[in-house]
Amino acid sequence: MEILEDKANLNLPETWKRHYELGRNKHWKSGNDKASLISANLLYTHRQRTVNMLTDNNPTFNVTKLGDPNREDDEAYNDLLYTTEHWWIDQEQQIVLDKSITNGETYGVTIEKGTFNPDAEFNIGEVEILVVDPFHFGFYPVKCKDPYKAEAHLHYWPMSVKEARRKWPKFADKITSDTEFLEELGDDRREVTGGRPGEPNGYWSTFASAVKHMLNISTDGKQKDDELLVVECWAKDYSTKEDGTPKYTGNIRCVTALNGGRLVVDDRSNPSISPLIPDEQAQKCYLYDKFPFSFTQSVTDTAVPWAMGDFEQLKSLNIEVDKTLSQFTLYKDKAARLKLINPMDSGVPNQHLTNYPGIIRPANKFVAEGIRYLDPPQPPGDLIATLQLYKDFFFLVGATFELEMAKTPGRDVIAYKAIAALLERAAMMVRGKVRNYSKMIRERGRMYVSLAQNFYTEDRWIEYEEEGEKLSKIVSPDTLRIPAKLTVVSGSTMPVSKIQEREEALALFKMQAIDGVELLKKLEWPDRKNVIKRMSMGPLAEFFKRIAKLGVPPQLIQYFQQAYQLEDKEVEKSLEKGEFPPFAQVLSQIVGGGEGGAPPPTPTEQAEAEKTMTEAQKNMAEIVKIRADAALIAAKIRTEEVEQEVKMAGIGFDQEKLKIERAKTVDAIQDAKDRIKIDRAKVANEITRNAEQTGTPPYREKGLKSNNQE
Repeated sequence: MEILEDKANLNLPETWKRHYELGRNKHWKSGNDKASLISANLLYTHRQRTVNMLTDNNPTFNVTKLGDPNREDDEAYNDLLYTTEHWWIDQEQQIVLDKSITNGETYGVTIEKGTFNPDAEFNIGEVEILVVDPFHFGFYPVKCKDPYKAEAHLHYWPMSVKEARRKWPKFADKITSDTEFLEELGDDRREVTGGRPGEPNGYWSTFASAVKHMLNISTDGKQKDDELLVVECWAKDYSTKEDGTPKYTGNIRCVTALNGGRLVVDDRSNPSISPLIPDEQAQKCYLYDKFPFSFTQSVTDTAVPWAMGDFEQLKSLNIEVDKTLSQFTLYKDKAARLKLINPMDSGVPNQHLTNYPGIIRPANKFVAEGIRYLDPPQPPGDLIATLQLYKDFFFLVGATFELEMAKTPGRDVIAYKAIAALLERAAMMVRGKVRNYSKMIRERGRMYVSLAQNFYTEDRWIEYEEEGEKLSKIVSPDTLRIPAKLTVVSGSTMPVSKIQEREEALALFKMQAIDGVELLKKLEWPDRKNVIKRMSMGPLAEFFKRIAKLGVPPQLIQYFQQAYQLEDKEVEKSLEKGEFPPFAQVLSQIVGGGEGGAPPPTPTEQAEAEKTMTEAQKNMAEIVKIRADAALIAAKIRTEEVEQEVKMAGIGFDQEKLKIERAKTVDAIQDAKDRIKIDRAKVANEITRNAEQTGTPPYREKGLKSNNQE
């Protein structure tokens, strides 16, 4: 009762019920006959968007080795990883994750419980993860700030009396209904959906009575609840046996009680650990000393474990949006209900003023002008602006403002880089939620591994994906019992822009930064493994045809083809398992004519086989020589091409050099001519100056012939 009282003091039941009502679009406490009360459920939109964003992808698991890191058991760790991924997909754990995060975003906290159901999967058993309602969970002491360090965890839930008597037949005569304890939970969320439970009427009342009559259920004239409250208490108990060893495995004790705790129907040691495995091996399991519950806050609160959620921050803004919308609707309704003014002296009866074709005759034209519609009230101009302001604040506080702005007209985002930036921004705004929920997923995975190590008793088929190909294998329980810790890549459940990844892959492929294998992987091309094999076999297919014509046995060609298609690690595994024979064995089988049990070859057959082997070796040598000669010829061709390029470059260099020398010669001749002209001008000037000084005319030669040569 102390747990329920603490919840009541914190007003948790009322708060959780109110948040549930808001999620169901029940924003108004009561209706109004005079006005339409409108509610725009932005809280639902915000919650759904957050849940979808946090669960867009399956988580990416990793397995960390514990103990000796030099142990060569990588295959066992891979089997553990593949088994976990198979369980996540096969058991629809992504849907369970959606439910958990929905609870977290509605109530501020989400609780999960790991258990093994022996009746599941055709009675071979399977690990199940239960999403526990916050109304049905508590911890002690109630003031403990970290539920993981609490002394006890309590899980309580309603169950029908008939089911309880079937489950615990030894106490069937003592099990009775205790509806008074169910009322103490404060969970009346069923009333939100419509009528109150227990008060059926009309058709449903008749239908319920008919069902009770068919099932032979006595009602004594009125409907009775036949439920009781099952309380399961997981507590730390450090009691010891006479020899000093712990009485309970991992010091954890589980007690199940009914009828308000007065009837104990089960009291056992840690149910998460199988009593069939040795204690030293059980100590390596995750749930050996831990309660099988995970307690996750949506928004971290270091003071109270029952943390607040986004609803607590946003509901007042949503209510203001509802009020503004209702006010706008009130004006709209008034404007739509038009009133017609018909003066009393108009001379036109009211019944004649209809929208049907016809003729009305007012008393005069002045009265006719008075017949008109009354002007409707106009909504305040700031009403729409106020509505937009509340909406912007809602998305700003809800950390989804950027995504909303990207969708407004004129701000459409198309480029994949912009989409990636928006996704990164959105992921940053919910980084705290991502950390908390990633821890919850790690806890779920580790609880699964621990329960599987304890209760998997039979070999199981699992499916896994490798290089884009679906494969399957058998995993034994002993393989899973290795010291390991399961981790989750933080943020791996967040949405990823496939467009961005493909565009980047295409760009990197064009730059030859990645090969075709990585490109097909990013494009998620179907059956890409076979496509890659066909691409890689392209140049070798002709080679295999040529050696077949040269007489190489088909068995050898097939052997080489299979070996080429295998990866390095696949070759080693196949040789170890005997799935792929060594070359010497294949060769001996070809020479000997078969495997063990065949009769020994005769001398003639042996000689023929040796001859065939010699010819095959000769053919292979010739092939090697032909390939070497071809490579040599190709090298010579490349050398000749280089030499020709060098010669052509030399010729071009010489031509350029001749052009330069020719230009230098022309410049020198021109300089000489210019100097001669200058010298002649100087001499003529000197002679003229001397003649002027002496008064003698310049010297002139007459009768002489010029000796200038052309």
